[in-house]
Amino acid sequence: MVAADARRLESQRGHSWRLIELHYCSRHAFNAVRRDYEATVAKLVAERGKPREELRLNPSETRDLFNSDALRDLIVRWVEPLRETARGYFRESNVSEPYDTKVSRIYHELSILLEEHLSVLNFPRAGSAREFGRLFREVSEYYPIRLRRMRDLFARAERRLEELLPEFQDDPIVLRSSFLFRTALWPEATPSSLLRFLAHMFPKGGAGEGFLAIAQSFFRAGFFDQCGECARIGVAALSKQAQARSGRAKDLREMISELDSLRARATTEQAALIEAEYDA
Repeated sequence: MVAADARRLESQRGHSWRLIELHYCSRHAFNAVRRDYEATVAKLVAERGKPREELRLNPSETRDLFNSDALRDLIVRWVEPLRETARGYFRESNVSEPYDTKVSRIYHELSILLEEHLSVLNFPRAGSAREFGRLFREVSEYYPIRLRRMRDLFARAERRLEELLPEFQDDPIVLRSSFLFRTALWPEATPSSLLRFLAHMFPKGGAGEGFLAIAQSFFRAGFFDQCGECARIGVAALSKQAQARSGRAKDLREMISELDSLRARATTEQAALIEAEYDA
């Protein structure tokens, strides 16, 4: 790594986790919006008994295709902060970064989608059926296109982020936070998603090295309970893979054994102190 890259990474330490957190939470929030839309459309198709491409909705049904509050929340709470964080993180180096570009495109596509939905919501109640029909044809054509486009952009952005993850393997905030907040980042498939995340962050040693690095980071910081939890989850996860017999898995098992011994000794010493105080 050249000196300029090293300085950039050091100055951005602490912002790295924010970037990762916002990415995965944005993707999850977007997927929730997309699933709700697809479920609504599927229900209408089933009720009408017509192919999706022949579906014609009335104004009320069209307004219900999206929840405007959910769209705004997705933009304001997640995607806009992600865009700003990515912009600040990558543009300091004056190098065009594909991840930053894709996030900006997601933001613009989502903003247009919200504007299209608001145009439907704000259509005059007394407006003519002909005018609404023209508006519906426009939005019904572009709703699924924009959703597919954003889904693909999120997938491509994530692949790029995974390529960048090795840069963060020495960042204690990223290491510990990815474990502590794993259910927020990957609520749908936490164990397998964390394994995939660590495998990308540690391409040589794989997820086993990742769990060991996190456990060691907890240990060095004095968070022994979290260290033990991470080591145990790592061993359990690796036991389902070929890495179960790797040196990293062995290191994790030895760490668990050492922590258990330390806890047992501390418990015995504490009991002896209490007994000594009682006898005195």
